[in-house]
Amino acid sequence: MKLTFDEKKLLYVYGNPDLALTRKRLYGVAGLTVDHDQNKLVLDFCRKLEDETLTDWYGQMFYFVRAEMECYTNMLLLMQDIEEDEDWGPTIFDESEEGELIDDV
Repeated sequence: MKLTFDEKKLLYVYGNPDLALTRKRLYGVAGLTVDHDQNKLVLDFCRKLEDETLTDWYGQMFYFVRAEMECYTNMLLLMQDIEEDEDWGPTIFDESEEGELIDDV
């Protein structure tokens, strides 16, 4: 099963290692969602999770997606730290005449 990034975000936020509980949560979210596009996304994802062959390997998929989304979140935080760092800039590494990089930090 291939998941879109939005589906991975839904699984990260509302998912549970138990597939039945995940389905129940997502149907509840779909019932509370006011935005039509978001509601369609949640319901389509719920229908995707109704596949019977998914029950055998859902637990592994859940933890893999969970780890992937945590890495993504950590990379976003690292990117924000780099952007806010005053010392970071295009001149942090200067090339010497021999072509070696010189670290000015």
